[in-house]
Amino acid sequence: MLIARNAVRMAVKNRIIVDAARDHLDFDDGALAGLVHVEFDQLAEQAERLLKVSHTERNREVQVGLAEGLRQASMDGELISTIIDEARELAWSEIGTAIVAKLREAYSPMEDPKYQAQRARRLREFRSINFAELEASSHGEY
Repeated sequence: MLIARNAVRMAVKNRIIVDAARDHLDFDDGALAGLVHVEFDQLAEQAERLLKVSHTERNREVQVGLAEGLRQASMDGELISTIIDEARELAWSEIGTAIVAKLREAYSPMEDPKYQAQRARRLREFRSINFAELEASSHGEY
């Protein structure tokens, strides 16, 4: 069941990312709950199909139990909500990581030839700031 749950969570995470990044769709709990239900049902159907090729009684028992557990999971509202919440966190983490990587790539001051040449001047200007005077002058403005 743990592998099935992770597979469903990954499918939901991927759907959230595709909906947001490619299709520009808003987050939709209802649609995602339907996706969780369908994913668990499809996994249950796969387990049931394996019953036809299971050669031992033990394998059959495992497949029957797995199929029943997957069907129950597809109807468990609390589990569905938990999977959606976990998938959302994973999706936004992945999207955030991608955005940060793009921003780093877009702004790389070390590649700008003027950056190093002007760095010493910028540091001198920064060190010349009298922060005590600056703080004192800002009191009372707001």
